[in-house]
Amino acid sequence: MKFGVQHGIGDPRWRPEVLDQRNITPWVRAVEESGWSGIAFTDHPAPSTKWTHAGGEGSSEPFSSLAFCAALTEDITLITLVTVLPYRNPLFTAHQIRTLDRLSGGRLVVGVGTGYLRGEFRASGADFDRRRELFDEALEILTADTDIEEISHRGIGFETSGTALRPPSIQRPHPPLWVHANSRWGLERAARFGGGALFTLTTETLAGTIRTAHVPDAAAVGERIDRLRDATTAAGRDPQEVTVVLGGVLSLIDVRQGWNTEQVRAEVAAYERLGVDWLIFNVIGDDPGASEETVRRFGEEIILAKD
Repeated sequence: MKFGVQHGIGDPRWRPEVLDQRNITPWVRAVEESGWSGIAFTDHPAPSTKWTHAGGEGSSEPFSSLAFCAALTEDITLITLVTVLPYRNPLFTAHQIRTLDRLSGGRLVVGVGTGYLRGEFRASGADFDRRRELFDEALEILTADTDIEEISHRGIGFETSGTALRPPSIQRPHPPLWVHANSRWGLERAARFGGGALFTLTTETLAGTIRTAHVPDAAAVGERIDRLRDATTAAGRDPQEVTVVLGGVLSLIDVRQGWNTEQVRAEVAAYERLGVDWLIFNVIGDDPGASEETVRRFGEEIILAKD
């Protein structure tokens, strides 16, 4: 079992100071020193103020943020959680991915999803009603073998003939894509194309808000893992090729509120038995010092103690 942490910018109560160099530098080092395997940043480039004031999470530009983290670390996996593919020209996204993968020594994992905020789609100029088509089109570009220097494509919003894709990524054939897979549609994409399937525990309200299928508990996770294995086999792939990732086990980890260590350890063990390979936790972002102490304490009590 591996553990990833989403930076505190994803906390709806976040404060800009959590991104200040003097605060994020010790936080990143605390993550690596405390047994975590990955750092994640979320992607909301143009949310509406209505959404943010109603409790929407914060966001920083994920590739820039992860590049900063790459320079401070040696082994940590760098994760976008998730990149909304329909917002961007896929060639530009591929350029960002390949560049960061090379700069980081091949440590990038790209979580991907279709997005759900209509206002953000309008702001980005993307067609909300065609988001699945745009997602599939982006997958075609992002799963191109990095050894292929040139690509031609006629798409929904762009076309290209003989465009160079540079630089080549270090990971072959391309950096892994973790596909958000709560829904049957997403699960099928993960089975066919994904390096990972990303599931998220939800309440019914959250599932409705982010426009995905409701995954309420461990039983639902186990059911989806079984479906994923069947779908991966049907696609002609080995199910072991697809990493199983789960988020939402705890809403936010916060050292000031604490957690039931034995209960968390029991839940971790239960999800590991189901076949979950990674657990992703969200950390608080309203106090830089508390955020750093949280990842250290959680690492000591849950991650390092597990080993």
